Amino acid sequence: MELIRKAHGEMSRMCDVTYLPYVSMRNLADVYEKNAHRFDGLIFSGRFPYSYIVSQVGGILKPHDYFELTDRDYYRAFAGILYRFPGISVSRILIDKPYSAVDFGDVFRGDIPMFFDPFVENDASSLEAAYEKTMRQSVALWREKKIDLVVTRLTNLAEMLGASGIPFELLFPSVASMLDVCGSLFSLIQSRMLTGAMVASGIVSWAEPAGAEENKNLLSLLNKFNGKNGMSLVIRRNGGIFELTTSNETLEDITYGYTDCVLSNYLQSELGEGVCVGWGLGMDIVSSGQNAMRAFRESIRSARHHAYLVNDIGDQIGPMAGGKSVTMSGVTSAGIEETGRRLGISPANLQKIISLQEHRGIKTFSSADLAFYLNITARSAGRILSRLAENGWASVVRRDQPNAKGRPYKIYDVDCEKLGQG
Repeated sequence: MELIRKAHGEMSRMCDVTYLPYVSMRNLADVYEKNAHRFDGLIFSGRFPYSYIVSQVGGILKPHDYFELTDRDYYRAFAGILYRFPGISVSRILIDKPYSAVDFGDVFRGDIPMFFDPFVENDASSLEAAYEKTMRQSVALWREKKIDLVVTRLTNLAEMLGASGIPFELLFPSVASMLDVCGSLFSLIQSRMLTGAMVASGIVSWAEPAGAEENKNLLSLLNKFNGKNGMSLVIRRNGGIFELTTSNETLEDITYGYTDCVLSNYLQSELGEGVCVGWGLGMDIVSSGQNAMRAFRESIRSARHHAYLVNDIGDQIGPMAGGKSVTMSGVTSAGIEETGRRLGISPANLQKIISLQEHRGIKTFSSADLAFYLNITARSAGRILSRLAENGWASVVRRDQPNAKGRPYKIYDVDCEKLGQG
């Protein structure tokens, strides 16, 4: 805290800063759970507390970062160590393994320190035991007279090392490094706020009518998800439908930029694929709610009931699953409507194929590729491609065979420009 406060003056010129000290890993989890929802962004004092919280909550949705040691911080620290401990051999120093590239061998002419990486696995039990593991190795090497100094980022280790009579130095990021992190996070928050003023509404319910017990379980899971994510959703029950209200900024967080809906994934993992989620954006709660209902109906129609979004200008985005969302204009041309009716293909699916080229530059598909993007079965996708080819809007450009025994499959090139003209 004392060193972080050296950067306080510059940080406070960018934003309001609140400090939340903790005394142990379990205390850190409690501090995070009670306070994370109060802030626009979070900075952890290092990778260690950040990794611990990720192991506890499974992912941090708010903008965040952590202070990290840069190569300049390591070189600066070792310059001070060599000044204070003249004649010390760098190879007799035990140091936490750097996460950034630090070429000790080049700087110290082949003399490199001993490394200890306290993180074995990124789970709570390993992280909680990191202090003890580091301490055991430090004591063992000290008693074997293999080290003269321990250099660590683990501030809570200082008292344990001091009590054992082992010389130590604590590593801290420099003020410049901390300000770099703060400035970068502040810029991210600022840019998000410019687009975050819109209202986001959500509709959550079952694809098929459900009973009282199913709805009770669904509400319980919604409240549990909300609690884990800073109570950022206002949840209201309307019969068998659950209406959610939040900000566009929060919606971006829980959909990873409109590509993968964390809420939908969570509910379906607990309750199966029968739960549908639709999101809507608008400048007021009425328009965002109307768009959410449009998206919800699309979620019901989709094969696996993934989440969809209709934004403030009527564009449909989805399915938001696995980072594969497709943006489709809210206005379908008369030509697309006519082509769809003539070929027996949904105009919405034709529009998505066009959008894939316009937004992602994708114009060649196998039936599996198209099924992935349209969230339909491979058989349905193959039927669409065949009908497009029969009518001159697509052509087979090659046949791929994944292995010698498998059947070859066709790769189609879709003439999206011609398709868009109808």
